[in-house]
Amino acid sequence: MKNKLIGRTSVRENIKLSEDPSYPVFKELYEKQKKAVWFPEELNIQQDALDYHSLSDDEKDLFDTAVGYFCSSELLVQNVLVNSFFPLLTDPHAKMSFSTQLFMENIHSDFFEIVLQSFGMDREKMYDVAFSDPILRKKQSLIVDEIDKISYGQIDPETIEGQKQVLRAILLNNIILEGIFFYSSFAHFFALKDMAKMKNVVSGVELVLIDESLHLQNGIEAILIMLDENPEIVEDTQYVQDIRDVILEGAALEIEYVKHKFGDRTILGISYGELERYLQYITDRRLQELGFPQEFHINENPLRFLQKEDVKKLINFFEVSSTEYTNY
Repeated sequence: MKNKLIGRTSVRENIKLSEDPSYPVFKELYEKQKKAVWFPEELNIQQDALDYHSLSDDEKDLFDTAVGYFCSSELLVQNVLVNSFFPLLTDPHAKMSFSTQLFMENIHSDFFEIVLQSFGMDREKMYDVAFSDPILRKKQSLIVDEIDKISYGQIDPETIEGQKQVLRAILLNNIILEGIFFYSSFAHFFALKDMAKMKNVVSGVELVLIDESLHLQNGIEAILIMLDENPEIVEDTQYVQDIRDVILEGAALEIEYVKHKFGDRTILGISYGELERYLQYITDRRLQELGFPQEFHINENPLRFLQKEDVKKLINFFEVSSTEYTNY
């Protein structure tokens, strides 16, 4: 009987790379991630110090909060990978793809740590951002509370219920955290680029975005494979609805956060209304990538500065353009 992607295995098992891999998509994603490896020391972040100190109080607060959120959240992604579904991956190519993701999360942590140090930010305040802000804490709890059920060994991956919980963990980590929450903050950084500020920092964020688009694909492919291997999951209409609902819950939390942060102000040249539509656009993409119908029916990125010629090379990373996903 063929192994499933998720299960329990001995360390002696699955230690041979085949020329005919069980999941060729993960070999492809590993190769893509390997070619995208970069190091934050290659960026001259310190050169952005004058730009940083010229930001208005509102702009600086938004920038600081985004940096602080990434400082702890990149580490959170590492914890989720190591403590939950990574130990349950049975395929060596899948392990290679997700372990490369894990390595790049280290690079991202390193990058945001260098940003923090370069501009003399308050370390304790930055790392406490996701705890001190009540909405950011709710966002984090949405991820942590569910995934800790796996971290604490409360599931059996050999059962359908266990497979469902692992699928949900991958969804929360790779799709909602990395594919919605992170993409929201990316927009703040690219708004700075539109203002011709923080050039080197934003160059690093562009590289982070490319990585996250590949991590998003890791998650999508894992979920689609699990659905194919466990058709009973798709037959559970309530579970399928719950999956769609949790994506919309994540989007609603992010929209609540940007409303709280922006109010009726325009910061970095963008308003709450524009960010709300952008998040609805991103959420529709995430739904479609998993085979769900759109919720908001926004088919074009509404943020004008993401439509300019100088960022067109990045636009495709805001959408995963793989096969037509229709599994749900």
